[in-house]
Amino acid sequence: MENLDFNSEYRLVRRSSYRYIFPPMIGMIFAQIAPVVDSVCVSNSGMGEEALSAIGIAGPLSYVFNIIAAFCGIGCGVIISRFSGTGEKAKAARAFTRALILLVISGLVLAAAGIVFIEPLLKLLCATPENYLYAKEYVTVILAGNVFIMLNFAGDYILANDNNENLAVAGDITGAVVNMIIDYAGVFLFHAGIWVVGLGTVIGSVCCCFVYLLHLRKKDRLCRIVSPVRKPDDPGLPEIIKPGSAEAIIYLFFTVQLLMQNYVLRDSLGVSGLGNSAIMENLTLILSILIGGCTDSIFPMASAFHGEQNRSGMLMVKRTLTRSGFLMLAVPIAAFCLFPQLYIGIYRIDDPMMLLTVPFAVRLVSLTQLIVFIDTLLIDYLSATEQEKKASLALGIQFAVQIPMILLLKSRAPENSPWYASLIAQTAVLVYLCFFCGGLTKGLYRFHRENLMALKGGRLTAALTADFEAAAEKILSSSQLVTFRQQMTEPLLAALSGEAAPDCCFSILKRDDGRSAVILRYEARKDLIEGLPRMDGADDEEASGDEEEVPPDTCISSEFLGMRRMMILFGEAENECSADPDELRSAKEPAQTAAGGQKERGSLWVILK
Repeated sequence: MENLDFNSEYRLVRRSSYRYIFPPMIGMIFAQIAPVVDSVCVSNSGMGEEALSAIGIAGPLSYVFNIIAAFCGIGCGVIISRFSGTGEKAKAARAFTRALILLVISGLVLAAAGIVFIEPLLKLLCATPENYLYAKEYVTVILAGNVFIMLNFAGDYILANDNNENLAVAGDITGAVVNMIIDYAGVFLFHAGIWVVGLGTVIGSVCCCFVYLLHLRKKDRLCRIVSPVRKPDDPGLPEIIKPGSAEAIIYLFFTVQLLMQNYVLRDSLGVSGLGNSAIMENLTLILSILIGGCTDSIFPMASAFHGEQNRSGMLMVKRTLTRSGFLMLAVPIAAFCLFPQLYIGIYRIDDPMMLLTVPFAVRLVSLTQLIVFIDTLLIDYLSATEQEKKASLALGIQFAVQIPMILLLKSRAPENSPWYASLIAQTAVLVYLCFFCGGLTKGLYRFHRENLMALKGGRLTAALTADFEAAAEKILSSSQLVTFRQQMTEPLLAALSGEAAPDCCFSILKRDDGRSAVILRYEARKDLIEGLPRMDGADDEEASGDEEEVPPDTCISSEFLGMRRMMILFGEAENECSADPDELRSAKEPAQTAAGGQKERGSLWVILK
């Protein structure tokens, strides 16, 4: 595969992925750890298994919050990434504003309905006479502050997609620390009831949201509060929330699954069973945070490449995140399987039935998470690349298998039926994704060129630029080659004089729409060439009222997945070549110069870092 330096591209994509894996993962640890903190404080306070089980039965309610947050947060985040790839910042701002309004209204309605109908709600959540009062206190407080809890969750996705994941992490850490302080002081110093741990969760989310507000101060961000009035060609609300539908369905399924799980364990083991459910829910949450570090990263990364119509880059993202996920999960899953008592010990359980049944459940749930990881990654990839129907079908298969299996296994293994059912259902989903989704596993094992026509990477030097120009002469038309040299390489080499050469990657793509473009990605804090038109929100288009579009045959500058990007999107040409990359690769005729009138061939330059 001449002209294709896949290893160089892979290093750049992998390095870029770190900012989308680790900072959000750290943020999610603090953002989602509240139920674990609440459970540990309550179980060590002397309130007993009744209070612990009360927190466990509130789990389905938390997943309901996540459903709304996923629709508005993940959906809006994916739309923002797509507009980042296409360079349309005004549409991104309006989509963000409308998603924010939808989330707040939904939260207020949910809080009012939940508090008014608190008693039937608790019955639905499987409350027992022993834990009813504990559950009512805790659930009422959580319902009252659900808007801030949802904003906390959704903000992680939105800020990461707008290249401000560090602020998301800062907000999550702030909220978690406040929650821990309130929980500890309320339970152990002031000996307050279970309501105080719910209050800690709410106040922590409020503080987190105040930190998020700092993001709105900068006018160059895609996420800004503007007039929500929809303009022509703006995505409607269904289109904005659509990318989050798969993740929302996951949380809907978790809600039903957890309700069924609590129902089966309550009937089989009583309060002890509900205590088991709370402990297993927390374990799943811990491992889900690690899984989410990689699977959630696919939304901004694959969506951005999808917006560029860069199929090779999309496959590279999938390959990178799959490998990273298995490496991160190997150690914790091995630890939980070998030493489950270390995890169980933090709850100071003295119930004999729980001590007998929990260790095996910990091992089974931990091993199942390996399959959950690959299933979630592939489902999220489908959502990020506008294949939501396939993603939803995969989740439907999981739902159709797991719920009946829980009931079927209830009489055979009542204490472990939910965990066996989860393993069977996840395996069924994996079979569907691998064999019935049109080559979804493509790219996991080897590199693919797809619509990639040329790719070279390394240090951004005159030698690399000349090497790439030589490859481009065989692909670009004479006019495209002249534009490329005049607007990109010549000013770039002049700007690099005396500067340290950054890592970069050049590439040429044949876009799905038949157009060509040149893109250079490089690692730097600021643009190397000053004065280029910018497409990432550097200008305030709201003041002028003009929509921003990528101009043809013009070199523009933007930020792309934490890198700097220079791109020339060529206008349509009458004689653009329709040959596929393999035909171009096998061409043996000598390259013509610009003066010789080379035959026009469509292409897109993509530089991956």
